[in-house]
Amino acid sequence: MDEAGRGPWAGPVVAAAVILHRRRLAVPIDDSKRLTGRQRARAFDVIARHADVGFGIVCAQAIDHHNILRATLLAMQEAVADLSRPPDLVLVDGPMAPPVPQRCWPIIHGDRRSYVISCASIMAKVLRDRLMEFYHDLYPAYAFHRHKGYGTVLHAQRLGQWGPSVLHRHSFRPVQRLHHNTACDMGQVTGDMQHVACDMSLVTRHVSPRSVSAAS
Repeated sequence: MDEAGRGPWAGPVVAAAVILHRRRLAVPIDDSKRLTGRQRARAFDVIARHADVGFGIVCAQAIDHHNILRATLLAMQEAVADLSRPPDLVLVDGPMAPPVPQRCWPIIHGDRRSYVISCASIMAKVLRDRLMEFYHDLYPAYAFHRHKGYGTVLHAQRLGQWGPSVLHRHSFRPVQRLHHNTACDMGQVTGDMQHVACDMSLVTRHVSPRSVSAAS
């Protein structure tokens, strides 16, 4: 199991849990950060066909409410619960284990040391990137499709111009600092938009039909 999106200023934190049906796959598998976007996309499809995959998505509002560490562990908990069958053992990237009934083995740098954690790293990264591309259609002024919510110069410029959206993590200091310099002029955020931002089943159906069928 692994997550993507702890550091960005906007968007959800996404966790993926993977139970492989075979020991090795016919595509490069590694820590998602060490693969190209094309390699990740190809691996995502292959993993989805040859594994049980569960996803957990915790939106920005929940991150602000809980803090990013608790939100990450919650996403991991949801990812395990989303698997079609419970695992006997959960290998987790990083030093901490989520609150799940199964035994957990936290592994530092697990996304480089464990094949199955590398698979989970890819699944979480690709799904989150696709979510941010989907959110770009809702809020094109922020260019989420380019920076995926991370703290780039472009993101800082757009955030300074428009102020934070419902997708931004208002508890993060860079967002707070830029928010003080401007006011958002994008209109009222509707309840429907908040629902879209936090509803896992809706967004996963939109960005990745294969992943939903694999994880159901």
